[in-house]
Amino acid sequence: MSGAGLAVELLLKSGLIAGVGLTLACALSFRPAADRVDILRATVCLLIVLPLMMAAAPALSVPLLPPLEAPSAPPPPVAWAGAVETVEGVALSGSILWPSAADLALWAWAVGAVLVLGRFALGVWTLRRWTRSGRTVTAAAWTAPLDRLVPDRRPRLVASPAVGAPLSWGTPPGLVLIGEDQLARPETARAVMAHELAHLQRGDWLFLVLSRIALGLFWFNPLVWRLHAALSARSEEAADAVALGEVEPRDYARALVGLAADFNPPAALGMAGPAETLTRRIACIMKTSAPLRPRPLAMALAVGALVGVATPIAALELTPRAPAAPHAEAASTAPVRTVAPVSAVAEVRPVDVVAPTAPVTFASEWTAMQDAYAPPPPPPPPPLPPSPPAPPAAYGVAPPAPPAPPAPPAPPARATRAGWVHSGRPLTEQERQAVTEARQAAVEARIQAREARREAAEARAQARIQVAAAAEARTHARAAVVEATRARAMAGQAREAAMLEVANARVHMAQGAQQMIAGAGQMREESARLRDPAYRAEQIERARERGDTVTDAELRALSPRLATQADELEARAVQLRERAARQPS
Repeated sequence: MSGAGLAVELLLKSGLIAGVGLTLACALSFRPAADRVDILRATVCLLIVLPLMMAAAPALSVPLLPPLEAPSAPPPPVAWAGAVETVEGVALSGSILWPSAADLALWAWAVGAVLVLGRFALGVWTLRRWTRSGRTVTAAAWTAPLDRLVPDRRPRLVASPAVGAPLSWGTPPGLVLIGEDQLARPETARAVMAHELAHLQRGDWLFLVLSRIALGLFWFNPLVWRLHAALSARSEEAADAVALGEVEPRDYARALVGLAADFNPPAALGMAGPAETLTRRIACIMKTSAPLRPRPLAMALAVGALVGVATPIAALELTPRAPAAPHAEAASTAPVRTVAPVSAVAEVRPVDVVAPTAPVTFASEWTAMQDAYAPPPPPPPPPLPPSPPAPPAAYGVAPPAPPAPPAPPAPPARATRAGWVHSGRPLTEQERQAVTEARQAAVEARIQAREARREAAEARAQARIQVAAAAEARTHARAAVVEATRARAMAGQAREAAMLEVANARVHMAQGAQQMIAGAGQMREESARLRDPAYRAEQIERARERGDTVTDAELRALSPRLATQADELEARAVQLRERAARQPS
């Protein structure tokens, strides 16, 4: 198979497998995120083993590629190489051996694979550097979730100032990296550790490595890039579902919004994740419906169906279609030169074959013009007359020498500085003018080609500027989404605080009304006691002991005023109680 056919076959097969995996994961959107992650992981593994399956599985040929052209005659072998001087009647030509299309495709694939895998390797090196330069976390709020694990399975917890959001990476037991900003917020420790420990327990980083390997093998397929992004997003949702078993949804969502940042880990999965997926994750977290339980048997059947679909896809081998047979009438109308006998010697000339139509280019027009202006070749020399029969030779006499061979043909046309010369005859003025016009047309074509290349370069520069502007706009949009999400979270907190204040105010108002009613009762009792002369005399005596002067008339006048004030106070208490009852809950 040619290099182009192999590239088309790999593109189609990887696209079909990735498309089937994405479609199956999308069809199972009603299932938990862990089930969809299993489907996407199986798809990644199938993509990695696809070259091995193509080499080991029996081939099923499917003629879908265009037919191959008939192989051209091999070039004559090189009999001699070296430097020669100018020889009259001899023309030399040479050409550069350019790489084939298969070689160019192989080099392009290798460059893309090196870029993708090299970027991932650079990200792993960055994670190692952050881990080595960080410090081990000893705060009790952060290490409490680790104390519940077996000592051999406890991951390292490291804080580094270069980390913008919590992340986990490495082979089991793994590492958890947090930033200095998160270390100063112990209230988020429980949610962060639950999420990152879920990543490590599920082995998400190992499958992230496999996904990057598949991306390096099939970087030319956009469906494989989409598969990698879908696997990362669903892995975050699966870790959220595990963490919600230990943290309240409202607290977890609040911690997730507080950790939102434009931070893209180089070779790991960060808790904050991309800004465009934050709204979807918060909506999934705040769902009140009971989560569905994973079904291992159903997922095993789904993965088996995926493998069953991928195996025949890997076994298919795209082959070229059979070339169409030439039409009989076209073969019968091909011009053929007959062989004519001349005397006793027959001259056999090559048969003219009609060549397939080729695209018209400047080179073909130039060759046609040379053939049109070239003078006809000189006629072949007449054959030599037959020699008279020799007398019979005596015994032992050598036979006569064979006849002389025919004269060689005339030398072909050759190029000189003055123009084209055929058999020693220079070109006429009209022929030179035609050659000059053709050269001017070639110069103008080259100028137009350079102008077209310059315009194409300007268009590419403008396209790069527009792409950069679009990327900046997307960045601003993501920042706006994060700010809006944070504002909504703060608004929810404000609403909760306001509702709490309203509830407290209602309780305080009810308590104040009760106290006012009790005070009104005490005022009525005092008013009733002041009507008793013995009680008034007792109050006058107590006032005299304190150094105050109170008369009996003043006490008698105070009794009705206290009763009136008690009625007013009780009325105000009733109004306050009604206002407390009308407050929204």
